[in-house]
Amino acid sequence: CTLSVHATTGDFTMAGLLNSIKEAAGYKPTAPDEEVQGEQLEEQDTCGGICPELTYQQRIIGFCTCFLLGYLITFASFHRLVEMLEGDPVPFATMYSVGNILALFSSMFLCGPAKQLRLMMDEKRKITAIVYVSCILATIVILFIPMMHMLKLLIVFILVIVQCCAGVWYNLSYIPFGRRTVLRMVTKATSEDNIS
Repeated sequence: CTLSVHATTGDFTMAGLLNSIKEAAGYKPTAPDEEVQGEQLEEQDTCGGICPELTYQQRIIGFCTCFLLGYLITFASFHRLVEMLEGDPVPFATMYSVGNILALFSSMFLCGPAKQLRLMMDEKRKITAIVYVSCILATIVILFIPMMHMLKLLIVFILVIVQCCAGVWYNLSYIPFGRRTVLRMVTKATSEDNIS
């Protein structure tokens, strides 16, 4: 863990924290003669030219703001769940999907859109990422297509459940042994239920 390395050196400053985050995000210090070339490649890779002026501190602030705002909107959408169950899925599904989009885009502040897409299309999370993004988009599209009210409600409800499951599975892929741990917990819980 990079934070423990900095903790052992006694670097508990903001710069130490930013260095830990840089290392965790894959930024590596370069030799002085390679510094200019490394900065240009880093700028292309991390920002894709969208926001090359941002400092690391500004990127961290952007990430935290977007991530927290996204999940705040997602969790606040559950206040509208009763409306969905009463037959009006638009407020809940819109807030839930927009919150997930914001949370998903938050990591672009750290690694940039090009690297984010490469990470999403990594073999271990490719299918989950496609299902997750497809469900987000399908949820929003279905909300605005005229169709029978109960059919729309059922489709949106299913899409939101799949979106939630895919989002959890997608996020677990970034946590070391996250998926494996959850699978073991579910296996253990289901095998204990079968024994009882």
